[in-house]
Amino acid sequence: RLNILRGMNLHSETCSSGDNTLDATKLAIKEITKEDADEYFVVLLSDANLSQYGIEPSDLQALLDMDERVNVFILFIGSMGRQAEQ
Repeated sequence: RLNILRGMNLHSETCSSGDNTLDATKLAIKEITKEDADEYFVVLLSDANLSQYGIEPSDLQALLDMDERVNVFILFIGSMGRQAEQ
């Protein structure tokens, strides 16, 4: 598990700028339900720069409501002033 987290961290340090939060989460929700399972979980990790990319709370709510079978969790990691406070 630690190696997975290390890989995720490495990727976040080297990926190009831009936001794919909504599209990536939609894809994850669609992909995870392709296989039969008792439960489905999608975890969204975000740098909390939502306003920078025009992401509204209603956009996130739409993800949470996209498929009632999928448990979607969102973890925001804010490190820049006001974003970290919110």
